[in-house]
This record gives sequence, C-alpha cells and structure tokens, in this order.
Amino acid sequence: MSLTRFDFSKLFELNVLVIESDPASGHQLKQSLIGLGIKKVELSRTAQMLLNGEGTAPYDVIFLDDDAEPALAGIDLIELLLNQHSISPLCRLVVLSTATERQKYAVDYPFHQIDFLDRPCNKFHMDEQLKLHVRLKPFMDQILPLVHKRRYVDAFKLIGELQHKAGLDTPVSVLKLKAEMLLELGVCDAASALIKTACAKQQSWALWLQFLLDYEQGDLESCYSFLASSSDDLQPYQERKEVWQIYLALENEDYAAAFEIASKFPAAGMSTQITQLVQLVMMASGKAEQAIDLVERKRRLAASGFQFCALTVSLCKLLLFLMVQTTEQQRSSQLQTLLQQSFRQLIADKEASQFAAEIIWLQASLLAQAEGKEAAIAFLEKQKQHLSSMQMSVASQCHGATLMADLGKMNAAFDLLYLANKTLNRLPHSMHKVYAACVHQQAFHFIYATAERGHIYAQMGLRHEKEGELRPAAQMYYKAFLAEPDDLAHQEHLANLLSQLKLSKFKTFVLDQFNQR
Repeated sequence: MSLTRFDFSKLFELNVLVIESDPASGHQLKQSLIGLGIKKVELSRTAQMLLNGEGTAPYDVIFLDDDAEPALAGIDLIELLLNQHSISPLCRLVVLSTATERQKYAVDYPFHQIDFLDRPCNKFHMDEQLKLHVRLKPFMDQILPLVHKRRYVDAFKLIGELQHKAGLDTPVSVLKLKAEMLLELGVCDAASALIKTACAKQQSWALWLQFLLDYEQGDLESCYSFLASSSDDLQPYQERKEVWQIYLALENEDYAAAFEIASKFPAAGMSTQITQLVQLVMMASGKAEQAIDLVERKRRLAASGFQFCALTVSLCKLLLFLMVQTTEQQRSSQLQTLLQQSFRQLIADKEASQFAAEIIWLQASLLAQAEGKEAAIAFLEKQKQHLSSMQMSVASQCHGATLMADLGKMNAAFDLLYLANKTLNRLPHSMHKVYAACVHQQAFHFIYATAERGHIYAQMGLRHEKEGELRPAAQMYYKAFLAEPDDLAHQEHLANLLSQLKLSKFKTFVLDQFNQR
C-alpha cells in the first residue's frame, strides 16, 4: 500500500474511545462512529479509566470531553494524561471543547497528536479526524517511537526515506515534526530553512516555530516584534503570546511588566500551570498576599485530587515565603496556622503520593519552624536515600534547593540546582520547559546574591562539562558571561565549548567575533 493512498480498511480497524460526561451525547457520538464504519468503539463518562490504568491505553483515537473531570480544567486533564503516559504518542487525542480559543491554544504539545473540535460537532468533523489519523499513521507509527526515545538521527534518516517515497504528498505534520527535532538539537538555521515556505504562507504552526528558533538564537528583537503583532492568523494564540511576554519579562527581571500582564489573566478556566505562573510573578513582584488569594480560590474549586494537591503545594510554598518576609507576630502566627492546616489537607488527599518529594520538603520546613534547623537537617538526612530514588520535577528540585540554602546547607542547595538543570535539559522544547527555566532562575536568584552568580554559574557549567554534557555546560557559561560580561575566563570557556560542539554561536555570543578580538 502506498504511503499516500488512502486505505479505507485501516479506517474500519481503528480502536476508538469516546469519553463524554453527558450520557445522551456520549451515546450519540458512539452511534455516529458506528455509522462511519468504526467497529471497535468504547464509551466512558470519565477519564478515570485512563488516569487509573496501568500502562498505556491501546486506543488509536480518543475523543475527549474536556469537561469529563469536573475537578480538572480541560488543559490540566490533557497534561495529566500526557505526563502519566496514559495515552501513547501514537494515539490521536481529539478534545471536544467549549473553551475559548485563548484557553485551548495557550499551551503547545510537541511530539504528540492533539487536536481540538469545537462543540457542537457532528459526524463529518469526527470523520475528518479519523481519516487524518489513518493518513498520518504510516508516518507517525514509525517516526514517533524514535523521537520519544530521543533517537533523532534514526528519526531523521527514516523521515528522509518516507519523504522520498511520498514526494510532494509528504504531510505537513511530518515537516513540523522534523523542524521540532532540529529545534531540539539546536540546528536552528536548518529548521528555519525547512519552514520558510510555511512561514511565508502565514501558517500558524510555522510562525510559532520560527519564534522559538529566534528565542533559542537570542534574537529577542524578533521575539518581541512577533509577540506584539496583531495578525489574524495568531488571534487564537493570544494567551500563549501573553504567557511568553511574561516569560521574557521574568528572564529580564522586569517584574513590573510581568505583573501588568499576569494580573489581566481571567481567573475562570485558568489552568494549574497558568495559576502557578501568575503566582510566581506575584511572588517576584512583592504581591504574595494576592498570590495566596488566587491559589486559595482555585484550590477550593478543585476540592480534591491531583489539581488540588498541586495547588496546595503551591499555597504551602507561598505561605513559607511570606512568613520569611513578615515581621508582624500576629500575621506570622496566622500564616503558620494556615500552613499547618493546608499541609494536613495535602497529606490526607488520595493523590498525595504523587507529591512525595514536595511533602518531604514541606515536612522539613515545618520541623525547622517547630524544633529548629538541626531537627530539619536530621530528618532530611534520614530521607536522603528515599529522595535520591525519586524522579523529581524541576520545581521540586528547586524547592529542595531553596530549603537547603535556608538550612545553611549550600553544597546541597548547589547539587539540587545542578540536578534541576539536568532535568530541565531533558525536557522537550515547549512552554513547560521555559516555565521550568523561569522557576530555576527564580530559585537561583533567591539563593545567590548578584555578585556571586557568575562564579556559581561557571561552577555549574564546569560540572556539566566534566559529565560530558557540553550543551548544558555552554548554557551555564553563557549565563556566567551575562552575569559577568567583563570576565574573560567565562568567554574563553564558552568559546572552547562552542568549538567542541561545532557551533558558530550561542544566542548572542558569536565565536568569530570572540576569536577576532
């Protein structure tokens, strides 16, 4: 069978799941699929069968009602399914949504097959999604497993072979996948050349990819210009543009600009990550009390479960942060009571086990307050082996680093920030990675004074280099160069790393310009 010829027999063989909270609507969707010739159709009213299932669900296409879990915003539900590996990247996830465009397109999902269908939708819309999946299946079933194993060289070779067979009929999704891999590898010029035609045609996926390439190369002028544009093609991505404006403001430590944008986000339908981003901005802007009010409101709406736990962890960290800032005894006592109450609610929740590391860090903080720093250090020493066996997020490692610094354990704080940077560099390039980078930067700035940052970044770069991680090492030496632009040693080290990586530049640092000095 040709790669580009449509095979109807493949359509009828698809294994499809419909998750629809409304029974009547669910039955109607199932009958529509059966009418289209789909023989294997399952129906569920909730996503719990996916969230609680062991391993990856065996479906080719899932039609998901984004209101299927009342305690989760639609975007949070998608994120949870992806993060828990409940669905395979080979599966097409079609989200049936009444959410506004700004909420739907606020996040990107590289290397996953996700689409949105506006409600009300009919069988013709569903038929389009099924046929799209069948058309892409010969490509994606071979390429995506390699991509998710980070076997990019093998994936490029395979894409070349498939393009040769398909010719001009190569799907746009394959070109997008190829460009995303080039971005991952930092081969920005080749990625720009690949998407040049699509950018000229104002195709939104290509415009966003070019923006990410400009960001990676340090061309911030182009980034700001893109985010300020009012193109109709980018109108659905307004919230994503605003989030990126916040990211850039945070990186530049322009907290007033970040707060001005963040304070305008509508609270209704706000995802957990957007809530956490706004909270981060408020903390950095000296608006911690406002941040507590925001997180408390969102937490009450969640009531229990994963989102509730994530927000409760955020609230506890906020309370700890504010207690350090507060000199008034009565307010400090109120915050302590709220902290203990929130912590008890966290550990009592059925999803608390997913936040085991955060719970340990919080327990140590409570111990430090109740019995002193030595008691907290002794507790963490007992938990050391347990903690080292955990796969912690960047945010969790940064949380641990700030706690260790507060306890006077600066070597342990450095180790955790270094591990957080390793975790960060393993994340695929997405908005989540940039958010995690903002969290890492805030923790770094909280722990180290301005005068010592260049030296610490260089130490971190040297450690990456010793472990053979040249690109993260270059990233750290670039940060050291920005912190101490007159220190020639940072520049020399960065130039040496670029030579080894066979790169002509790293963001604004150009190797030829350095060599000509």
